[in-house]
Amino acid sequence: MQKIKNIQALRGFAVLAVVFFHLIIIERRYGGGGVILPGVLEFGMFGVDLFFVISGFVMVTVTRGRFRVVKEALLFLYHRASRIYPLYWVYTFAALAVFLIQPAWINSSQGSRADILASFLLLPSNLLPLVQVGWTLIHEMYFYLVYFLFLLFIPERFLVHAIAGWGAVLLALGAWVGKGNPYVNLILNPLTFEFMAGCLLAVSFHKSERSPIRSGWLGLIAGVALVVAVLGYVFHHSATGEVAPDGWLRVLIYGVPAVLIVYCMTNAERDGFVFHPALIQAGNASYSIYLSHLFTLNVVGRIWSLVAAEGVFDNVIGVTAAFAAAIAVGFLSYRLVETPLLKLSRKAF
Repeated sequence: MQKIKNIQALRGFAVLAVVFFHLIIIERRYGGGGVILPGVLEFGMFGVDLFFVISGFVMVTVTRGRFRVVKEALLFLYHRASRIYPLYWVYTFAALAVFLIQPAWINSSQGSRADILASFLLLPSNLLPLVQVGWTLIHEMYFYLVYFLFLLFIPERFLVHAIAGWGAVLLALGAWVGKGNPYVNLILNPLTFEFMAGCLLAVSFHKSERSPIRSGWLGLIAGVALVVAVLGYVFHHSATGEVAPDGWLRVLIYGVPAVLIVYCMTNAERDGFVFHPALIQAGNASYSIYLSHLFTLNVVGRIWSLVAAEGVFDNVIGVTAAFAAAIAVGFLSYRLVETPLLKLSRKAF
């Protein structure tokens, strides 16, 4: 299947947003000259919601014509697992090594505690994984497992009905089942609806040759959606002091704009609009950047703290170095680790 270039570019945008979200935390923790990055960069958590919508879109796109074929369903699950786990394990082993030597450096927000087995297997837990961004991969694996069942048992023409049924069941259970258990929390999490929305976008996309809305208007709508999401963050943060909205409020503030952006940019590509190749390349390396950037930022941050001086110029150098290192390490990981691992896994089946 030929990649939709703007999907890759949106992945690039999403991962850069997440990097900036963590970069401002690093500056606050290690910088010696106050903070130069604007607080609105905390909006970068939006990148996670964009990733979830993209995941749903991609799942439908790569499985067209492959429904109710056992071999194809199993191959889908294998490809998803081999895409997620090998590189994730590389960074989890690295995090575990640090955790065993210096526990305070890993999961400090969790009291330096970790559920090691759950971390490696991406199982729901009351604690964050050793690689903290792994919490989003737990959601991804849940999405993949449910979609695997659809692929195995549901005729493709009934996919929309199956997704609607899944959503209805979750809404019903959410009204009656108490939360607290991490597995229940995962299954009933409203973020699942972002994945569903991505699936429905892809169904619509592949049923039509082009959007009735022209690319200029699509770009404008996407831009407005992004601004609305930023304003949603600003108003929510001003009212609550929280970094990110939660639950259904998050789906409203971040999820809905993410859906609009994916719709607009995938259809704009049909009209000839394609993002800059640099952003597409960032999208290609987005998984490596995503998994590695917290390690890199913290290493640079700790070095920065040893040499930091008072003054804005010090922060300019520190922030620039940390960001550049995070992207460089991510691309190196993509070239030297992720790509060879992926090729090796594909040779097996």
